[in-house]
Amino acid sequence: MALLLLGGCGGAIDGNPNGAGPGQGPDGNDGSESAIVGDGTPSDRSDDAAGGQGPTDGSGLDGQGNPRDVGFICDPSAALEGQSFRRLTQRQYRNTLEDLLAQGLGDAGQARAVMDALQSRLAALPPDERFRSAEDLHGSYRRLDQAVGQGHTEGWYRVSVDAAVLLTEPARLTQLAGTCATDGVADNDDACLDAFIDDFGARVLRRPVDAEERAFYRGFYGTTVGEDPAGYADVIAGMLNAPQFLYMVEHGQDDVAGDAPPETFELSAFELASRLSYHFWDSMPDDTLWEAAASGALLDDAEYEAQVERLFADPRTRATVREFHRDWLKLEDLVELDTNVGFPVFETFAGDDLPGPDLREQMIDEALDMLDHHVWEQSSDLTSVLTSDQAYPRSAALAAIYELPVWDGAGEPPAFAADARPGLLSRAAFLATGSASTRPIMKGVFIRRNILCDTIPPPPDNAAANPPDLSEDLSTREVVEELTEQDGSVCAGCHATNINPLGFATEGFDALGRARTEQMLLTEEGAVVGMAQLDTSSVPRIFPDDETVSEGPADLMGLIADSGKAEACLARHYFRFSFGRFEDAGADGCVLETLRTAIAQGGSFQDMLLAVALTPEFRQRSFATASQEAP
Repeated sequence: MALLLLGGCGGAIDGNPNGAGPGQGPDGNDGSESAIVGDGTPSDRSDDAAGGQGPTDGSGLDGQGNPRDVGFICDPSAALEGQSFRRLTQRQYRNTLEDLLAQGLGDAGQARAVMDALQSRLAALPPDERFRSAEDLHGSYRRLDQAVGQGHTEGWYRVSVDAAVLLTEPARLTQLAGTCATDGVADNDDACLDAFIDDFGARVLRRPVDAEERAFYRGFYGTTVGEDPAGYADVIAGMLNAPQFLYMVEHGQDDVAGDAPPETFELSAFELASRLSYHFWDSMPDDTLWEAAASGALLDDAEYEAQVERLFADPRTRATVREFHRDWLKLEDLVELDTNVGFPVFETFAGDDLPGPDLREQMIDEALDMLDHHVWEQSSDLTSVLTSDQAYPRSAALAAIYELPVWDGAGEPPAFAADARPGLLSRAAFLATGSASTRPIMKGVFIRRNILCDTIPPPPDNAAANPPDLSEDLSTREVVEELTEQDGSVCAGCHATNINPLGFATEGFDALGRARTEQMLLTEEGAVVGMAQLDTSSVPRIFPDDETVSEGPADLMGLIADSGKAEACLARHYFRFSFGRFEDAGADGCVLETLRTAIAQGGSFQDMLLAVALTPEFRQRSFATASQEAP
């Protein structure tokens, strides 16, 4: 990571405590060297849309001791421009293909065998990337990646052709289409093909096949008279390239009554079943959900809520939420930790804890395990995650860094001493840098943008982007202060007030995540020439006018937890993951406020994760164009 010298902002951040929520728009980026270049406030965001629900629990107090409002304004009539259909992510595509095969063959083992045979084809598909935009230049969620290029279309085609060949081997074709497809009896061939198109095709398209579509897919079979496995293979390949298979296609059913904006429609039962299953499972509906859609029962509120509860309780939801956590916290940005092994400075710095090639993934897994445990085993709220003393190291290497025993993955996790290493953001995955130097600037920007959803004004065009050098005389904090907080410097406006203080709070941990009370000073040859005293005190300004002093990570996590801004920010992030787009704080205020209050007002992560599917907006789709939006 590089050191950014941000200037020209005059010390102001976009984090209005008087009703504007955690920033006037979504977070701009997470603070990598190429990321901090925009104000993160797109023109379609309503500057006064967040906030306005009155004083809320846990919102912190202003200078006069009054509760701050960090909520969102809910206006059910606010119009939202229609959205494009969403492409399946690669995870969703793989899951859907395997579930489709398992349902069609009636044999999960055979489905897995086909998937194993397709691995080389599946591996060649372009991976999804965390979507980069003006709102988050360093990448938000893979669900937002809607790129489709030649690699996608050719890859899908090759997977479909190979899958079709494997599925039409004699034994599998009998399982898939019935004995009529392989019994040698000519009289039933037409009916057999129609039944296959209707049954298998409905699961592929995730809704019933109509007569026109049946005739269309019959055309793939050709004019062959009698049983023809190759004809069935062509039909299967054609179906697996259908837009309705590769995308979540929604046309809506009935106009939404009441105060809803124009061109807003309720989803059909089958569309709603797919939206539910892809949201919670990253895959197609199972038989139970399909039957609820086919009968129309899913459109009944009580049945819908029962299905939401059932899907949420399934283990597949845990895997999907883990993917949300991975993208939310940008854990894939953790660099490889062993690249500097062999260099004298790093060797001296690491000592007995020289990282191996697996340590990076072990740190990522520990952060995810922490969230899993709090969300699913403890049903925690966000405050608990931000302040917990528990650790989850499954490897001896990470346990050694923490000076704790290895966690077995099942029992009570080991714990640090009270307030010694509080909360998620003091875990190694958020401290390790792959070098001998910490990165307080990057840490500060990450917290400011990704945890608080504040926006930071852009740096001047001539801002430096050089990593700070280790000093033989100064601590990393002192080096950063000299570079960015000099009196009269254009850098000081942002760094001294909005960025550095958040990062300085965790300088009591080194660049491998080990606790320390002083910093080792090294020569370029790796010789130790002294120790620098550490200072973790700062004024983090969770709100721009808050001058509360933090003495270290425990104080910082407490201030963040008490502010209410982290819950409001998390609501934004979960919205993006759930709907596959960035929020419009005006049009989406009702959903955002529902999510925020679900976790902020005595609720838990689970309450928030469930709440989104129970909002009216989750069951609707807008087809409005810009000219149709309400004034």
